[in-house]
Amino acid sequence: MAFPAFTGGVSNLRPAAFLAVYVKPSAAGLWQTLGSISGGVLNVKDFASPDSLGRNRAINAHDFTAKCKMMQCALTEIELLDTICNGANDFLFKLSDAVAITSGSVASAGWVRVNGASVGVKANINADGDPSNYMSIELEWQGTILKTYANEISLYTPSLQDTNFEATSSGGTFHAIGTYTATNDGGSPTLSHQTPCGVSTVTLDIAGGSAPVTISPITNAKIGFDMVAQQDGLRRFLPCSMDINIEYDWMATLNADLLLLGNASGLEVKAIITMLSGLVITLDNQVGIETNFEVSGDMDKNRIVRFTHQGKVLQSSLDGIVS
Repeated sequence: MAFPAFTGGVSNLRPAAFLAVYVKPSAAGLWQTLGSISGGVLNVKDFASPDSLGRNRAINAHDFTAKCKMMQCALTEIELLDTICNGANDFLFKLSDAVAITSGSVASAGWVRVNGASVGVKANINADGDPSNYMSIELEWQGTILKTYANEISLYTPSLQDTNFEATSSGGTFHAIGTYTATNDGGSPTLSHQTPCGVSTVTLDIAGGSAPVTISPITNAKIGFDMVAQQDGLRRFLPCSMDINIEYDWMATLNADLLLLGNASGLEVKAIITMLSGLVITLDNQVGIETNFEVSGDMDKNRIVRFTHQGKVLQSSLDGIVS
């Protein structure tokens, strides 16, 4: 067997970029956009093992990994995360040289397709920083693809036609993420769903309580909801719970308030965090409370009380936490 006749050549250089990512909820579903995307990375790597001479021998399976940030992180996207990451969806990555999709089904170069039977995805919500930063959802894919010619055709040149994509009049599972102005376009980003970081207010109460106390002013907010994903025998990410990690610095450090910190940290807590965008995170006895009085620096810095809230919840609980 001759070595494969690669084409190569300078004319075939291509930029590394995701133009879009699409999700399809079932074999009979339609491709629907995940909105604005940044920081795309995709790898299709051979699994290999050394033989007795130390030569790396491919074992005829691909290690598929990918990640990107969804720049849209409004309530719409957050409420759909559990469904996006349920292990039953296919994903389609539109790369920089993606061919135009027409009415006929053709092998489509510049598109990479993976299915839910081979690849799983998990998500992390990040709301660190101030309004100069945007809230984002980081998606991370992992799985195994058997190395056969048929699978590689499906991966690198999937058969696509315009009727495979969500239309303006459709009502697919993920339709609300995109903006639809043309028939069968799969949707385009909805820029109004890009939301700034920045915490408007933080209030604390006893678990189940209705007399919250405002913690103000605060700075250095770090807010993360990270899916905890187990891997099955095909190394797919299959998440079912979420780590919650929230931290912020209270800039007002009156001595009378310092004397109350010990009482506060001994309570079961209800934390309500309202973002600048209007998004409200309500954690009623789903996280704990930890404080740290910190004096660090010279007269150019404030002393602070750092609050930390941590806990774990089912990812299906996210709908009830964020509103």
